[in-house]
Amino acid sequence: MNRWAAGPRRRFAAALEGAARPQPGLAPGAPPQLGVERLLLLGVALLVGKRLVYHLVYLVNDPFALATFSDGQLYEEAARDILAHPPLGSAPFYLQGLYAYVLALPMAIAPQVVMGLLLQLLLAIGALVLFYRTACAELGRVAGMLSTLVLLAVHELAFYENKYLSVSIGIGCNVLALWTMSRCRGSARASAPILAGIAAGLCVLARPNMLLALPFNAVALLVLLRARRERSAPGLALFACGVLLALAPMALRNQLVVGSPDVLPSHSGAIPFYIGNNPHANGRWNSAGGLLSGQVGLERQELAARLGIAAASPAELDAAVGHALRDQAFAFITGEPLAWLGLEARKLWLTIGNHRIARDYDARGEGELIGVVHALGMPFGVALGLGVLGLLALLQRARAERAERARLSALLLVLSGQLCAVLAASLYAFASAQNRAPLYVPLAFAAGPGVLALISRVPALGSHGFRAGHAALIAAGLLCAQAFWPRGPSVEQPTSVHYFNLAAIEELLGRDGPAIAHYRAAIERNPKQPLFRLRLARTLRRDGQMQAAAAALDQLQAMPDLSPALTQAVRSERELLRSGSRHAPRQ
Repeated sequence: MNRWAAGPRRRFAAALEGAARPQPGLAPGAPPQLGVERLLLLGVALLVGKRLVYHLVYLVNDPFALATFSDGQLYEEAARDILAHPPLGSAPFYLQGLYAYVLALPMAIAPQVVMGLLLQLLLAIGALVLFYRTACAELGRVAGMLSTLVLLAVHELAFYENKYLSVSIGIGCNVLALWTMSRCRGSARASAPILAGIAAGLCVLARPNMLLALPFNAVALLVLLRARRERSAPGLALFACGVLLALAPMALRNQLVVGSPDVLPSHSGAIPFYIGNNPHANGRWNSAGGLLSGQVGLERQELAARLGIAAASPAELDAAVGHALRDQAFAFITGEPLAWLGLEARKLWLTIGNHRIARDYDARGEGELIGVVHALGMPFGVALGLGVLGLLALLQRARAERAERARLSALLLVLSGQLCAVLAASLYAFASAQNRAPLYVPLAFAAGPGVLALISRVPALGSHGFRAGHAALIAAGLLCAQAFWPRGPSVEQPTSVHYFNLAAIEELLGRDGPAIAHYRAAIERNPKQPLFRLRLARTLRRDGQMQAAAAALDQLQAMPDLSPALTQAVRSERELLRSGSRHAPRQ
């Protein structure tokens, strides 16, 4: 082999010896490792620069940065309710309350919702720094930099850092949980398990599925305490106190406002469960046979009307709807168990593929607005393969080295908890890119040792020669390869829903001309959706194009099987047209 090709590989292989150990400083007289670190640091700097440019271009050129829709609109309404009735607000949180507070804090300074987005970006930057510091402390500088490179190379994660969704805040909380558990390893102070508990509780508030990660974190703390020969009961009690400290303010707020101390939002339980487990389910978001229109802001009213439920308050309505939908979902599961098991397998298959299953925001649509080059990055399958390889490398190292066993076992427990919680959420509800995004934290964290193991030809993965190492490499390679298998028809153009949402944003910004063009683009891609034509007619009327508005209403009225609500909306629009009114509230 050419000695110039062999040299870098030997240096990386040598670095593998310290990849799973903390290396707080670089020993003098190690120029090969120093050169590797400088090269990796340059890569980190370049990817950070790419990320900053992406966010800047998005804020300047993409209308979605300036206004909210769908879930984001509910978050904005909750934030404005908090500001109007400080500090608790006056309504139950339909979605995560923690994110509503994140939006509300900077909006107290300036009312524009983009202020909340700027705070969200600052928190995302802080999470990246914390990830880097934790990875270097737990894995060593070389492996820590490689893990950070993988995290930065994944565009799907950056994509959700500037969206009005709770995904980025949840990812930041997961990184915080990793950091606090790392502190538990290095500190015997009582504050360490309390902070770990607070971080774990914040994870639950940000993403309710992280409840499943709590037992993993508790067992990881127990492993660390026993390794130091400390009494485990006091440490676990402090961890539990930390969790309660994180959850108590939200529980108290909900008790005072809603009359119930439940910290989980209404939408986190039965509705996504039924969407993912009904006779019409396909593994992705679906309308459950027409039960849902996809307009999350109208979900309460739609479900109440179609399920025949009446309640005195929103909280009672949410509880009644939840009970009815759970019953229907379990009826499907118990009535068709084989179909349900096939559906669960499909959810997992969709989750671990490269295809980004869009819900609210369409990556192809964003590329059309700000340029496709910003979306270039590492596919999910590569991160999955490297992450699994790294987890196997850390597991084998924990088995082989007694001195490192407790530390590495605790780390593997925390990473496994985050992986299992995210995968369980997809199986519980449905597969989507935003539900999958938190997987990148544990996978990227483990990817550093995975890269080093790959470069060193995997000799360190097992103690029985190359057999275990080769098996691990094959397993990771298969996971990586399967992700490139298509999960559905290849779609190169933005979806009709993207243009509909974009038109709604332009309306909110008072730009009716672009809104009309986008509504027409949505109709061109999906001419069977009546709501698109109704919104087009309204915008044309507001823009003074009365004849075009009447033509859009004629086309809408000619569509078969219009719902009573749409029929009534057409009548109202015709009356406004006859009166020549161009004024109506924007929706």
